[in-house]
Amino acid sequence: MKWLLFAFFSGFSLGVSAQSEVFFNLPQAVKTTSGWGPQELILIQTGQLNELQYRETGNNNRVRVQQQGTQNRLDLDLSGNDNQYSIAQQGTQNRFQWGAVQQDGGLLEVLQRGNNNQLIREGNATAAGVPMRIEQTGGSQLSIRNGF
Repeated sequence: MKWLLFAFFSGFSLGVSAQSEVFFNLPQAVKTTSGWGPQELILIQTGQLNELQYRETGNNNRVRVQQQGTQNRLDLDLSGNDNQYSIAQQGTQNRFQWGAVQQDGGLLEVLQRGNNNQLIREGNATAAGVPMRIEQTGGSQLSIRNGF
């Protein structure tokens, strides 16, 4: 009987699939503040091994993230009010890192199409009230540094 069960289970191949990963952190202080305005995060992920790290404080922020493909990484740290961000990664191994942004009324639209695009923002906030639209196609690398 033992051999029969072994033969039965060893005859089937168990498929292994990689899943996408999402990390969302809303600080406790923000959760309990009575003046906390409506927040919106829309996340659409298709493919495998896509990763999102999202940190936010503030009021009335609207963020839309779309990751299609495999091994795309997105790291967004947003602090402020009334910001609207739309970020799309379509392809493989695209990287987006927008760290420690303190901004009100920001408007950002990013499209990374193709493979191996990289966009990294470092330093102080970008110019207040200036909308930004960035498009990258296939192997583009962009680094934005403010306040250095």
